[in-house]
Amino acid sequence: MPKVLSAAGVESAKRNGYAYPVPVVAPEKACHYLEQYEEFERNHSHDRPRKLMVKAHILFPWMIELGTTPALLDAIEDLIGPDIMLTISAVWVKDGNDPSFTTWHQDSAYFGFEPLDVWGAWVGLTDSLIEHGCLRYKPGSHLRDELDHVETWAEDNLLARGQLIPEFDETGAVDAEVRAGEATLHHFRTAHSSKPNTTDQRRIGILFVYCPPHVRPTLGRFPAKCVRGTDSHGHYDPDPVPKRVMDPDTLGFLNRLVDGYFDPNVRSESERNAAASAPSHPISG
Repeated sequence: MPKVLSAAGVESAKRNGYAYPVPVVAPEKACHYLEQYEEFERNHSHDRPRKLMVKAHILFPWMIELGTTPALLDAIEDLIGPDIMLTISAVWVKDGNDPSFTTWHQDSAYFGFEPLDVWGAWVGLTDSLIEHGCLRYKPGSHLRDELDHVETWAEDNLLARGQLIPEFDETGAVDAEVRAGEATLHHFRTAHSSKPNTTDQRRIGILFVYCPPHVRPTLGRFPAKCVRGTDSHGHYDPDPVPKRVMDPDTLGFLNRLVDGYFDPNVRSESERNAAASAPSHPISG
């Protein structure tokens, strides 16, 4: 029996590639986490957002607490089973009246996992409604092959490389509105985007990415944290655990990961897949 999602909800999530809203913490608790994050901003404004796009949780004990909240893990368990690895986390911020946006993309294009039994949970520290620029999903897009992405490096695109799926048909897109303390879940290959925030309020959420331990990273050894059940496969090195906010040991570890993610010479997963499937010799006409 599912723990959070109904049986119909699980079926819908796997068919459409998303599920929302999922209650995670009370609004008051979400406000507490928001205060923790905004204190970090005041003290380390130069570290936003670069250090917060790959493994933000290894900098913040409170973020590990949020990412291991029982209600959240129960919902993830409904989708991937009782053994759960936390692999990636990122903080997504849109200030009030912020022109920033995210173009249509698939998270799977930039992190390699096999098989792709991987789900993300975007947890709102604030409300994320249409006017705030909430996440938008294309139903069923996770059932297709990996789509090609183009890197634009556009200034107002929140994505690290400004990546987008060219000429994407967004007909039928769904706006995943959530309140503070709620999550929207999506499969790692579900195409999604978001529009600018047209309100005076900030829109802040944290993305956590989970998979069962049989899923292996395809780009070499990668660190992760077993947050429920057991890891009987050994595909991941253990995440370092922060003793305090911006722990120097975990910060140095994270800097090395982030440098690779932002390196324009590092190819995306879709580019690597295309290269692997290309013929070894040019085809003459």
